[in-house]
Amino acid sequence: MTRKTVKLYTYIVPIVALVVVCIHFILAGTTKLSPWKGGGFGMYAEVHYYYSDLVIGNLNKPLDSIIKQDRQVAEFVMDVKRTPNDLTLKHMAELVSKYANSDTLTVQIWKPSVDSKSSTYSRELVNQYQYIKP
Repeated sequence: MTRKTVKLYTYIVPIVALVVVCIHFILAGTTKLSPWKGGGFGMYAEVHYYYSDLVIGNLNKPLDSIIKQDRQVAEFVMDVKRTPNDLTLKHMAELVSKYANSDTLTVQIWKPSVDSKSSTYSRELVNQYQYIKP
């Protein structure tokens, strides 16, 4: 390699990395992309999605017993917590619709929120989906 190409690489690599980081922060701020996604630039910016709560209304049995009974639901719970968009919430509602009391289901994802200044713990609604059985 010539000296000119080495000098060119020393500028290109940091610029490309900076562009990737900027795109990630823009997507994390404007869409429902988790800060953990896209390289983990926000790795310790929020509580891990594992601790998010999946709440499904109008079920005959508790969600925990459905998870123990239905392997497909159990495998999909973490996917819903990881990417709580309308598509995953709809798919979860379709999976558990056979356990519902009524023709409608409400699927919600609540994430924990910790305020270090006031030492308070609360939950905030990330996404909600209303499912109507066909």
